This record gives sequence, structure tokens and C-alpha cells, in this order.
Amino acid sequence: QVNYVLRVNKKMEGVIIGEEKRQRGKFEVKHLNQEDKDEGVWIAFYLTHPHRKRRSQMKTGGLRVTQRLLNRLGYRGVVINLEEWDTLDREQKKVMIRRKVLQFMDEKKLTDC
Repeated sequence: QVNYVLRVNKKMEGVIIGEEKRQRGKFEVKHLNQEDKDEGVWIAFYLTHPHRKRRSQMKTGGLRVTQRLLNRLGYRGVVINLEEWDTLDREQKKVMIRRKVLQFMDEKKLTDC
């Protein structure tokens, strides 16, 4: 389950996601067209608990399958450890999200070279 989607341009600035995408149904797959992909990176954050729901994670293929499916749709998956997330206050959560985005963008720069 994807909990949050962030769109980042090449200058590493957050970009507003248009109403067209936001108005789609909760369970509808939000495919990205080539124009969407060209205008920046779409990062999908999802929470996993390291000790709970292991059986259901295994049945659905786990993190590798989730990452692969997100990649096919044009998103880059970023995992957030729910056990750690629950211990953070609001500001710490913002810092964690920022750090994960920067880390992802740095990795992307290395692979684009």
C-alpha cells in the first residue's frame, strides 16, 4: 500500500500534483504518461513494519515485488520503517522524508551518469 506520493523536479523542488491525478479513485492505479515521467521523479512512500505482517508480505512478494511494480508504473518506491516512524514527532518525520528524497536523488544522479 502506497501511503504518500511526492513529485520532485530536476532541481530537487517539490512539484504540485495536478487535480487529474488527485481526483482518481482511492484504489485506482495512477499510471504516469511519458510527459509526467519527463517532468521529474515521482516517489512513492510506503510503510512496512519489520516484524508484523510478514506472512502477508511474503504472499504478495515482499519489497522486491512492490518496488518492481512501482517502477513499471513510473514511480520510485521508498520504504519507511513503521517501527521507527511511530517513534518520531511531526518535525522528525519531515526531516526523514527530506533525507530519503535527497538520498534517492543522489543515487539517481549516480545512475544517470
